[in-house]
Amino acid sequence: MAKMNIQIEKDTNEVKYISILRKNTNKSISELKALLNNNDFVLSYNLLEIDELLEMKKIVSLLLGAGAEVHIFEENREVSIEFLDNLIESHLDTERYLEEVDEQMFNED
Repeated sequence: MAKMNIQIEKDTNEVKYISILRKNTNKSISELKALLNNNDFVLSYNLLEIDELLEMKKIVSLLLGAGAEVHIFEENREVSIEFLDNLIESHLDTERYLEEVDEQMFNED
């Protein structure tokens, strides 16, 4: 399964970032501290699930607002926030298209 991952550079505002992550995930404080200290991915999301990508976008926005240096990865390739935005928009466009097709098929009957 393809994954989108978030990595946060360690700095002096670690407490702010952990607070945001605790409110939006089910990871423990010690687990989050260890991930930050080891420069590991703190969160992973399914690349094909729009709800997960929207959640990821929300958390990334909160972290950026708190001053975090956030890195987003598609598998092991670093991508930009614009890539994430475009991926979400692509998923939403596909959903809209499929809804239109369904509506047209329903109206033909």
